[in-house]
Amino acid sequence: MSKITSKSVSSFRSARGARAGTPASTAKSLNAGAKRDARQKAAVSPVTGRQGVAGAPRGRAVSGSVHLRERRARFLVALRELDEAWLETFRETGLSDLYFSRLFTELWLRGTEAVPKTDAYSYVKGVGVQTAMKYVKRAVDEGYLEEVENPADGRSRLIRMSPRLRAAFEALIDRAARAFGM
Repeated sequence: MSKITSKSVSSFRSARGARAGTPASTAKSLNAGAKRDARQKAAVSPVTGRQGVAGAPRGRAVSGSVHLRERRARFLVALRELDEAWLETFRETGLSDLYFSRLFTELWLRGTEAVPKTDAYSYVKGVGVQTAMKYVKRAVDEGYLEEVENPADGRSRLIRMSPRLRAAFEALIDRAARAFGM
């Protein structure tokens, strides 16, 4: 059995990797990490408009957290744009309340299909049934929702989006989708 010295270990490591004490695969991943860090420093942030990440030390864990922060910031900027679009679309009508947002979203997702009034009430989350009924009635009274007869049950009524609401809501969706990069 041969004696292991620090010189023999060092020469063995040098033969295996680009850096002394580093296996070849680790050396390659370190180079890839350095290249990624350089790309991040050269990139311009869509949120701040500045080049690189100010004050961020180098390293994989930090670059991952910086990426996460940038992603979250882009999401919040897009969400703010969605809020602005909602208010601009419905402020004058008084339908800019969050409860209308959920109601209109659920109805839009169902296409041109009319839903039972009781289902429409359940789309208004966070309020009691009587308050939900007031929200639906107001949207019907103002022409944003249409009330139609239920062919399956003459005692109940169905609710669907009016063409006027559908057009306004789709313009809002398109604006928000652009903000979210879709």
